[in-house]
Amino acid sequence: MTSRLSKIRGPLVGALVALALVACSASTAHIGSLKVGKDKDVATETATFGAHDTIYAVASADNLPNAVTMKWQLVAVNVKGQQPNAAIPSLDMSKDLTTQDNSATYTLTPPPAGWPAGDYKIVVTMMDNGTQRDQKSATFSVGAGTAGATDTTSGGTDNSAASPAPAGT
Repeated sequence: MTSRLSKIRGPLVGALVALALVACSASTAHIGSLKVGKDKDVATETATFGAHDTIYAVASADNLPNAVTMKWQLVAVNVKGQQPNAAIPSLDMSKDLTTQDNSATYTLTPPPAGWPAGDYKIVVTMMDNGTQRDQKSATFSVGAGTAGATDTTSGGTDNSAASPAPAGT
């Protein structure tokens, strides 16, 4: 009888632990998704932009028991004229979300000379009363001749001094 009970106990305990983990993660505020694209709704995700493209990022906020703040940051991962992995503080943005909100949008308008060619990363961090709850990032690249590009020059232009302000919605 004891061996039969021990055979059942192992899977039962495992199932209970798994159920408890699912219940905990389902009730915790988190970033459900982060999408990057060329249109405000990010109907089609893309990771390649032209020098004069506007870049949109949309993050979903899931399981919000109370208001949270979504903090956005753009990082120049490998961009001519920038230190590697350098944040661009002039493009930082924060958006407060209520429990009824389910997403936040980060809009990056290109500077007049266009985005310098290279690799970038968008980082969004969910803050709950000063405590980080979650963080997600998405990478993209800007280059001459890429899909959607309006810049026909090669190599890109170094306009690191011209940093546009984000337009958050």
